[in-house]
Amino acid sequence: MPMVPFYTRFPELAARETRSVHVLQSGGDLPVGEYGFMELYCNESDCDCRRVLFQVVSPPNLRDVLAVINYGWESADFYTRWMHGDERAGHEITAASLDPINPQSPLAPALLETFRTVLMTDRDYVARLARHYEMFKASQRERPEAARSAPLVVPERSSKPLMTVPEILQQLQRVPDKADFAPYEAALRAAIEQRAAITPELIAAIDRVSANPAHCLNDHEDCLHCFAIYLLAQLRERRALDCFLRFFSLPDEQSLDLTGDMVTEQGAAVLASACGGDPAPLLKLILDESVNEFVRVQAIDGLVVQAAWGDRARAAAVEDLRRLFTLLPKPGNAYVWAGLTGAVCDLHTPELAPEARQAFTEELVDESVLDVDWLEECLFERGEQCFAEFQERNAPIDAVAECSCWLCFRDENEDAGPWDDDQEWDASSILLPDKYEAGPPPIPYVAPPKVRRNDPCPCGSGKKYKKCCGKS
Repeated sequence: MPMVPFYTRFPELAARETRSVHVLQSGGDLPVGEYGFMELYCNESDCDCRRVLFQVVSPPNLRDVLAVINYGWESADFYTRWMHGDERAGHEITAASLDPINPQSPLAPALLETFRTVLMTDRDYVARLARHYEMFKASQRERPEAARSAPLVVPERSSKPLMTVPEILQQLQRVPDKADFAPYEAALRAAIEQRAAITPELIAAIDRVSANPAHCLNDHEDCLHCFAIYLLAQLRERRALDCFLRFFSLPDEQSLDLTGDMVTEQGAAVLASACGGDPAPLLKLILDESVNEFVRVQAIDGLVVQAAWGDRARAAAVEDLRRLFTLLPKPGNAYVWAGLTGAVCDLHTPELAPEARQAFTEELVDESVLDVDWLEECLFERGEQCFAEFQERNAPIDAVAECSCWLCFRDENEDAGPWDDDQEWDASSILLPDKYEAGPPPIPYVAPPKVRRNDPCPCGSGKKYKKCCGKS
């Protein structure tokens, strides 16, 4: 199958995110020098192989390929099915191997070992490869002129059959107040492996709720739309964009009530996942005053996410934020203005400090959310720390990891720690240096429990937190 260099589609991103290894001392298996691992992905529009081919080169002779490495980040079972039941080949892909079709230099074995021990063990880098693959495939779907290859051959199933699409949908349809996550995890993983078949069903599930939100608002166990949003976001499915926009544009707080904390905690990553680097859908949400303020702020953060993930150049995101300072109505929504000035902090854009300060001068910003002192500290004292923290909060969506944290799947005793109220404190477990005199045991600090928007208000009013003390 034809493999195409990633840099031919995304030259700026490839220049920033292509990894290289520098050998600084002689005496090992590799000579001193720099070795770049150039990524190539499959150009067949109907193939979902989820693998990368590396051509390893070393300047200045970039035309001389020293090694060609084949690697896939999915499970060995996935590649065994993709390789028509060949278990050995499936395991070789996940372990990384020298491609048998292409010529290899004498340095190839050492470069393969370097990839396995240095790059393959970096989880963030492996996640980056999966993201690059999804971006490449998304761009392929947008190229109708691309050459068509041989018809898709469906891999043979392994001895352990996959769940069918109807079985997956049935498993994900309802979640009781307390449930074992294992069958839901199996369904989520099966859905990811059958993305082509299940994607239209997931989109339809979200659209059904958008058309009739009252049903799920009254039946909190009906959760297929929540699973669908996370799955489509993980798959970075461009076809889901319209259904996401319809759902997140529901009136009042319906989209928030239908998804718990998803909107306020992962909304930016979810929206950016379906945009493919296009800021226009996000800007449309931001400027639509009929859209919920929390959604609009997440759309603003989505512009920063696009820069953080490399979907767009940072300079382009900065210009989007600059335009918003002139496009947002004045006085407008103070919370949205706080979101915009907060994005200036998160992207670490001191070049937008004059616009942000002016927004405070004109009293446009909700200062209970963000004040001018915090703005100055973020831009001129904390440096890149704010951006690093933003990236950590807005990592690409992992559907299994996100859904496993739902309260219904958690053991009610799992939060109990060494300072549980019913547990006696044991001073003998603390070793003090000899120079300190023994005294009464310190009283440990116990952080107050996090109150989420849809939890009962701790004041005892009986209302949801967002409708009571959470308003302020």
